[in-house]
Amino acid sequence: MHKPIQILLIEDDPVWQEAIKALLSSTVQFELAAIAEDMDSALLAYQRKTPEIILLDWQILGEKDGIEVGKILLSQGVPSEHIVLISGANPSSIPKHPFLYVPKPLIATDLLPLLASVTQR
Repeated sequence: MHKPIQILLIEDDPVWQEAIKALLSSTVQFELAAIAEDMDSALLAYQRKTPEIILLDWQILGEKDGIEVGKILLSQGVPSEHIVLISGANPSSIPKHPFLYVPKPLIATDLLPLLASVTQR
């Protein structure tokens, strides 16, 4: 049996933190390695846990938004296809970005299949 894929969740809303945590715990394929709420805690968690996939909310705490944090992670060698942007905002209001994307209203149905496609080995 394979070791679960480690995921870092960067999300500042406790309701979404719990919902995504519950969704990920419903499968043995994925494991939530850490939850971060802002850029500093996200970068620290990434360095400590080196997760394979980053789930990244667009609007997070602090001066940098999720897309900016994602671009920093890209500069540290994370492939863009391993960063999944999540947001409840209107897609047309989200700045252009190179990441995969799942709207928050579709997380329950679309997130796990997308993660599985990213991690096909």
